[in-house]
Amino acid sequence: MPADAPEQAEQSVAGASATAHGDAGLVHAAREAFTSSTSTSFALSALGVLAAAILATVVMRDGKPEQPAESRDQEPAA
Repeated sequence: MPADAPEQAEQSVAGASATAHGDAGLVHAAREAFTSSTSTSFALSALGVLAAAILATVVMRDGKPEQPAESRDQEPAA
């Protein structure tokens, strides 16, 4: 946002649109700032979800190999 932007314009895109009074540059800067911050938030959230999926995979992995089922042909030990 430009340094001389009104306080209301720095708070929201709607505030920038309301205070622009025909200043297309201010509205454009507000939209760019919103898009940039939304993209950054999305990218960080995606990284968080990926990290959680990797952590869940590591934590839930069973380190013990599966035991073969006992054969029904064998008689139980006495």
